Amino acid sequence: MGGALRIRTAWQQASLVLLLIVCGNLIQLRPANGADPGPAISGHQQAEPSSGQAGQDVPVSVLLPHMSPAWFLNRTRQLLHEGRAAEAHQLAQAGLDLYPHSAELRLGAAFAAMRTSRCQLAIRHLAPLRGAQLAPAVRRRAEGVRTACQGPWRHEAVIGATVGYRPSLVDRQGDVKIRLQPGSELHMLCVRLISLCNPDQPFFAPGKRDSGVDLWLNLTVRNLYRAGGDWDFDLDTTLFQRRPRRSGYAGHGAILRAAATYRKAAARQVRIGAETGLSRFQQGRPDLEIAQTHRRADIGLFFAHMAGLQSHIGVAYLTARSRWLDLARARYEYRLEKSLGGGLTMSLGGVRERSRQSAPGLMPGSRAREISIGLRWAGDHVAAQLHQARRHEVFIGRLPFLAAPHRARTRTTRLDLITAALPRWLNLKVVISFEYRKISTLDPFRLPSSKTLLLRISREIFSR
Repeated sequence: MGGALRIRTAWQQASLVLLLIVCGNLIQLRPANGADPGPAISGHQQAEPSSGQAGQDVPVSVLLPHMSPAWFLNRTRQLLHEGRAAEAHQLAQAGLDLYPHSAELRLGAAFAAMRTSRCQLAIRHLAPLRGAQLAPAVRRRAEGVRTACQGPWRHEAVIGATVGYRPSLVDRQGDVKIRLQPGSELHMLCVRLISLCNPDQPFFAPGKRDSGVDLWLNLTVRNLYRAGGDWDFDLDTTLFQRRPRRSGYAGHGAILRAAATYRKAAARQVRIGAETGLSRFQQGRPDLEIAQTHRRADIGLFFAHMAGLQSHIGVAYLTARSRWLDLARARYEYRLEKSLGGGLTMSLGGVRERSRQSAPGLMPGSRAREISIGLRWAGDHVAAQLHQARRHEVFIGRLPFLAAPHRARTRTTRLDLITAALPRWLNLKVVISFEYRKISTLDPFRLPSSKTLLLRISREIFSR
């Protein structure tokens, strides 16, 4: 296998030598800024006067330079400037054979293909760059090629499925044991109605088993405006359906999202988003079914302090309404990310939340704070992310069976394994997530702990 690889590499080098010799009289090799000039000399050169050779032209052998990506890019730009787009594309393609992961060379090959009126070939060159982390200047030039070939609007459709086991499909305890605290509303009521209820005896709220396999299906249609300028616009429509294996817990809904992203400078980005949606969920009994509408607005700021160190600041406001719930929540988030090298990134985050709730639901409003730490490793075909968060929530109002507002402390640990869209012909993206959550609270309806394993699969079925 090693010998075959060496033979193939030797043939590639030989073909490049032949290409450069054939094109030697067509290309005037000269360095540009950022390129490695190398000792490239071709043709004949006037020799210095010496004994027996004064004034004579002597042949000089062609010496190949160090063929770095910058060298190929420089020569490709030179040929494009001289109007030789076909030769530029041939040279850029030769460079891509040696450096297939060079975004600049791939962009140069796409631009040369576009200049030869082969837009389909240009789009194929740009396809591997989709979803990659690119410098803003490279991203704008790539979008400029796509816009010239296809126009500023892009349309995509993605189907997805999420399946996993949940200890509770409604995230609640099954059989609940309630003890009335002295001074609570229910305790005082039972004291007055001692013949009907004993305030010193616990109450039992029986429930039925609601654990099981949960299946979510979704379809997202995306309309993206990419003109290669400072602003990008997204409009997404998502339809989803919940079909758990246990009957009586199905649901469905739709979400409409709009977002605008401003990328004037490489070190700063601003994102503005808004969404609205409606949903309907069963809760195990027909009389508990929830029909809910929600609205959400958010704004986020990204800025880089230095190479490998960046910050994210976000503010979001959510409202949700149903016959059981009237929720208004403001969320403030900050996250600091540091690149550690080798594809490893560490993040530190903090969140503040303020919630206000009304309607017949038992849960009062609250104030919460959260701190988190995360590690992410990104390889060529798979990425792994470990996330640890601690949340402290203080409730404003009292539950009917508690004498004072209570608190809740939650510890969450999550591990995600993410694959690239492989195999390429199938274009599947797979995410496996395991989450362990432990809650310390006086609310008997909350699960004290839960373990959830989820498998998410998505596939792009249409793109234009």
